[in-house]
Amino acid sequence: MSYLSDFKSAPFDIFNNPPTSTNYVGTATTPSNGYTGTGLNGIPDYSYDSLLGSRWATEDGRILTLVSNAATALVSGVLVQSSAEVTAFQNLAMTVPTAYPATAGAFQVLVTNGGTVLNQNQYAGGYFIVGAGTGIGQTLRIASHQAAAASATFVVTLEDPIQVTLDATSTVTLMDIPYQNVIKTPATTATGGTIGATLYPVPASVAPTYNVTSGALVTAGTPQYFYVVSHGPAGVIADSSAPAIGLPISTSVVTAGTFGTGSLSHSIIGNTLQTSTSAKASLVYLTL
Repeated sequence: MSYLSDFKSAPFDIFNNPPTSTNYVGTATTPSNGYTGTGLNGIPDYSYDSLLGSRWATEDGRILTLVSNAATALVSGVLVQSSAEVTAFQNLAMTVPTAYPATAGAFQVLVTNGGTVLNQNQYAGGYFIVGAGTGIGQTLRIASHQAAAASATFVVTLEDPIQVTLDATSTVTLMDIPYQNVIKTPATTATGGTIGATLYPVPASVAPTYNVTSGALVTAGTPQYFYVVSHGPAGVIADSSAPAIGLPISTSVVTAGTFGTGSLSHSIIGNTLQTSTSAKASLVYLTL
């Protein structure tokens, strides 16, 4: 169920590499910051999914947000955004059979899929939005949902109860939580909302695999959790526009993962704290 919280302690340190020491015997793989979700006996550990989007303040006033990486490794000082929007699961039709009446206070809805296979729990932890018709505007967290072949029906189970009874005029949209499977901001057209900047290199997550026809889970992946700076000072790589000190900045329109001179075509994300140099990291103040 959704709840209000300012959260107490963070799940792991900002920089949690073991200290360099002659007494430390490492593995073939260099330990990394963040947390690789591998639990007991190699079983994937997705327990931090429930904390994605939680924020913590550092002693110097920065705000850090917990996110998970997609299947591409990231370097330090790049901007990341939410996973790319998938329009195939927006404004879907629904039905209200006796088993799933979608009445106020209920937690399950029967939805009709479009022409794209829906993977099992693809939007678990994300949002169920009533986009049109009766009950328009409701935004509820998704606990789980079934896999669905193209044009099949599937059941969505919600964390929160339906507030206004839905009917056959209602259309619904499934959206990811913005902090899951983040990607580097693209160079030309934004495909999601900007979340923050990386503090350190981040390994790729191992994506789960699914049946291409039914959407059923085949193999579980391994998530990679880490913090990004969402608000306050951060070292971020500049693009070729190299804005001067004190100017507003936005995600770059020319180079993925970088910032550039503030542009109305891309979201404004903060301002510079030093005169930047093309392709070099400089200090900016993020306001995300």
